[in-house]
Amino acid sequence: MIGGVAETDDRSFEGIESAWARVEAALRRVLPDSLPLLAGPAAASEIDAIEAALEVVLPPDFRASLGIHNGSNFGGPAPVPLDHLFSAGEIVAMTQAWDSEEDSDLDSPPVMAYLIDRGMLHVSGPVRPTSSLRNRVVVGTMNGDVNWFIDLDPPEGGTPGQVVRLDIECSQWDVLAPSWTALLVRYAEDLERSADDPERSTLVIDELGPACEWGIDPVDKPPRPAWLRDVQARPPRTWTW
Repeated sequence: MIGGVAETDDRSFEGIESAWARVEAALRRVLPDSLPLLAGPAAASEIDAIEAALEVVLPPDFRASLGIHNGSNFGGPAPVPLDHLFSAGEIVAMTQAWDSEEDSDLDSPPVMAYLIDRGMLHVSGPVRPTSSLRNRVVVGTMNGDVNWFIDLDPPEGGTPGQVVRLDIECSQWDVLAPSWTALLVRYAEDLERSADDPERSTLVIDELGPACEWGIDPVDKPPRPAWLRDVQARPPRTWTW
């Protein structure tokens, strides 16, 4: 062990292993047929290839998670509130596909504030609603319209490694959890509530699995996130009236 790296990795694996065990136990109660769709472990070389191809450093807990379940397979009922979680190879391909050129005007804080104030962007939590997925790693999808990504460079108030839900059609950005481990624990808790008291559960489950709306902010028009609170809003320069 050098500099405590191995110890950190051990703790990450123990935490993510416990979180996945809790998710699987809850799925066994409410969606047992979904369990075979969770993929087996990725090889360390496959995980290393993500970092090399995308030029990123993955959070230790997400690396550990891929070493338990290398995504999930298509089918129903799905074990997660998406079509599926990507495998290591799919993560690279899909992140590269989504990493479009940035629009310097739309990606400016004053324009973001303007669009949020007018309900044209829905932003819940400390995340930048940018046109590029640079410094982000896409990890799952629902029909290409709803995607989860790991945010490696959040604004003030965010946590590197936080998990964000992006609904492209609705221009909606929701921070689901501050880490991949926290996301799995949150999901396990909701599955457990569904098993214990389905009448009061907020987790919608049908024959296809959990609905992809899981985890979103129910507020119709949330206020600006804190990091944009004092920014003077302006419309995009390309817009004319």
